[in-house]
Amino acid sequence: MARSASNEVAAVLKSVFAAFLLSVSLYAPARAGEAFDSLASLAEGAAAFLAPLPAAEPPEATLLRPAPGLSVYFVSVGQGDAIYVEFPDGKNALIDGGPSSSSSGPLALFLRERGISSIDHVVLTHPHSDHYKGLQHVFANYTVGAFYDTRVDNSSATGDNAVRAKAEELGVTTVYPAPGEVLDWSAGVEVKVLSSCHEPFASKNSETLNNCSIVVRLEYGGASLLFTGDAGEDVEARLVKEYGAGLRSDILKVGHHGSRYSSTSPFLAAVRPARAYIEVGSNNYGHPHPEAVSRLLEAGAEIFRTDLSGTQEFRAAAPMLCMAAAE
Repeated sequence: MARSASNEVAAVLKSVFAAFLLSVSLYAPARAGEAFDSLASLAEGAAAFLAPLPAAEPPEATLLRPAPGLSVYFVSVGQGDAIYVEFPDGKNALIDGGPSSSSSGPLALFLRERGISSIDHVVLTHPHSDHYKGLQHVFANYTVGAFYDTRVDNSSATGDNAVRAKAEELGVTTVYPAPGEVLDWSAGVEVKVLSSCHEPFASKNSETLNNCSIVVRLEYGGASLLFTGDAGEDVEARLVKEYGAGLRSDILKVGHHGSRYSSTSPFLAAVRPARAYIEVGSNNYGHPHPEAVSRLLEAGAEIFRTDLSGTQEFRAAAPMLCMAAAE
């Protein structure tokens, strides 16, 4: 609009000068054309002077740009757990591997479809086969940055020992995180360990092994996620006592595939999840138990099940970041 106005000004000036020169030409025709060209040139210069400068680009420091977000996949692996996480800085993590070690198993297919070649952080929440068998495939086929494990040994199985031996053979650093520890997984993402068995012992009691699950809470931007492994009501009661409102999380990976003895009312009252993801497949345990499902619904959670809907994805968008100006 400003450029158009300037052109109109130039046109008016030309018209005025032309009228003036027309009268001059009546008396000095030989000089009129030369004078008109000179004055027209002056008019063009006036228009250029009056034209506004082009709008300057805003300083880069004032530009708000979206940064990459966080993606969490609750992989459909049947009766077992496998959670794959992609962080904003390009790093990734895998929490448990499900019950299949096959290269054609559901976890293997998921990773292959996504073009994954390496995994920065691999977690075995506890040594039960529906959590560790898929990790046999992972260690055999992918580059692993670090392995997070409990100290408890399943004395009635050897598969957990095979996974641990493979990690050692490959020179993968094994970490035994302690409760309260904050893991350095990705810039801008807090990963806090809430429960684990970081002192060595052996057991074949299923409940004991479940309660040794590594429980972590992840927070990024305005989103929070709680991953509970197969932790049961005893662990949930302890977490409520120790952390209280600190358990508050938007997303809950439901404990022990929706067992009757997990997702207790006091625990859910502290967590207050908006979404609850149940990793479950065909089983003889009655998972997810109707009582657990009822408690989740009463807590106001929207329930997602891998046995009914397949792999589930949750995305947490990054906040708009103010980019610093280049020096």
